[in-house]
Amino acid sequence: MAETLENQALHLLGQVVNEEAGENIVALGMVKNVSVSEGKIDCIIEFKENDQKKNEKIFEDAQKALKEIPGVTKVNIITTLHKENSTHANDEVNSDNKTNSVGTNQIKYILAVASGKGGVGKSTVASNLACAFKSLGLKTCLLDADIYGPSIPKMIGINEKPHSDGQKIETINRYGLSTMSMGYMVNDENPIIWRGLMVMKAINEMIDKVNWGAADIMVIDLPPGTGDVQLSLIQKLKISGSLIVTTPQDIALIDVIRGLKMFEKTKVPILGIVENMSYFLAPDTGKEYKLYGESKTNEVAEKYDYEILANLPHDPLLLEQCEKGHPLTDLVPDHKVSQMFIELAENLLKRLKLEQLANTN
Repeated sequence: MAETLENQALHLLGQVVNEEAGENIVALGMVKNVSVSEGKIDCIIEFKENDQKKNEKIFEDAQKALKEIPGVTKVNIITTLHKENSTHANDEVNSDNKTNSVGTNQIKYILAVASGKGGVGKSTVASNLACAFKSLGLKTCLLDADIYGPSIPKMIGINEKPHSDGQKIETINRYGLSTMSMGYMVNDENPIIWRGLMVMKAINEMIDKVNWGAADIMVIDLPPGTGDVQLSLIQKLKISGSLIVTTPQDIALIDVIRGLKMFEKTKVPILGIVENMSYFLAPDTGKEYKLYGESKTNEVAEKYDYEILANLPHDPLLLEQCEKGHPLTDLVPDHKVSQMFIELAENLLKRLKLEQLANTN
């Protein structure tokens, strides 16, 4: 049923004409996403020019068209503004000598949290680390750049849509963090089936079209692997440093090497490695059990001359709070694992300052 409604929505939006261009908004590539769930339509429309009168007409025509679909009870249209003369279009994939994009130019540090493969707890680390920075008194942003599998909305308990004035999208604030995720734009049940170009546009919009404002640090939860999204962000932003998350499993460590080499080639500073789920911390006795046997992460770190900054446990309360949508580091800052995240944040902050000092000399 949802797929049929989406097809109907695209068909009707194809009848909404940009009169100045003489073409419909679907053919012009202005419709960036359409998803339907339980009678509700979510749609993202990108305007090419800041012409309020013309854009309002297109918005009203699109809204009217979508409301005519039988079974649709609510229409939510988010609009963004694209600038053709972006000065970042020809940036080389190199983080040196680059200033941040207009949307993030008031953010002092940008930390990319990455992993070579999925399932290692990268989003858990990113969300709790953001809360740890906040607990240190830093104004903190959290960007979920995992387009295909956004986890941050679940982990910080957000189930609402961001507001927009037609030009800028406002961040959603939770636990003292300014956050944005593609997961806010689409429904949980609907997969995001986009080709590379659409993904790149979505990333650009979450950077340039979001009102991030001034902040001390932005934590970016990257998608796993070494693909287009990672390269696009490196190309667009002056990333201050990266953090690689892995587990003790051999298969995870193979992918860690790929991640390290990607950041090395693109000259993004690698601040260190975090081994997640290093051991199981029994809640009743506090005893540690190694679930994956002896870890080889240290061997990889030594071989490539990087430091393991933290060995985080597989802790039941940490996982429970991820499911409940309230990061443990914010909820119980005195917890042993929360203190590990806070110590990690302090360590990373020192390293970020050293990297910044090295780049200015």
